[in-house]
Amino acid sequence: MEVNFKHNDPAAVEPIRIEQVFAEKPGGGLVENPTFDAPATTAVGEKDGKFALIKAYRLVAAVAAGDTTISIAKGSGVAVGDVIATGKKGVACSKVDTSAADKDVVTVTLGVEVAAGKVLYQAKAASADAATPLFTPVYVTGNGLKANEGDQPVRLINGANLRKETANIASEVAALLPTIHLV
Repeated sequence: MEVNFKHNDPAAVEPIRIEQVFAEKPGGGLVENPTFDAPATTAVGEKDGKFALIKAYRLVAAVAAGDTTISIAKGSGVAVGDVIATGKKGVACSKVDTSAADKDVVTVTLGVEVAAGKVLYQAKAASADAATPLFTPVYVTGNGLKANEGDQPVRLINGANLRKETANIASEVAALLPTIHLV
């Protein structure tokens, strides 16, 4: 008989996001307090001597040109007022419904067709044809960050092969980092 036996369920399996790292910033850097749990491979840009996250929004369902809502994966940190962009088109979201267990439903009209699984990015301002990321990306994170735990030290990667199926970065943002490749 086992006395004081206590069963603990195993931790959730973290997906593999990074295939190969071949360049990183020595000593890493400091990322300002994130408002959401950010996984490894989230893009960062410089802001006031620190680094700030560029949110990424992975679609869980395809979007038609006339849709007024999009469904994105949980954990993106999406908030009312975020400018969500794909390509060069960016639109501000006006409502976020987090009641579903597996997705967030965001009220936004992109006006273009987008396939399920595509990662959208956080833009500076709404635009029909000139959206750019919130910050100029300079690195991707090499480890995850916890929400609301203050400014956090992070491993900063500037040369890597990332899995496009699991990386937390939009292809448009990755294209601005010449040595980050989605494979």
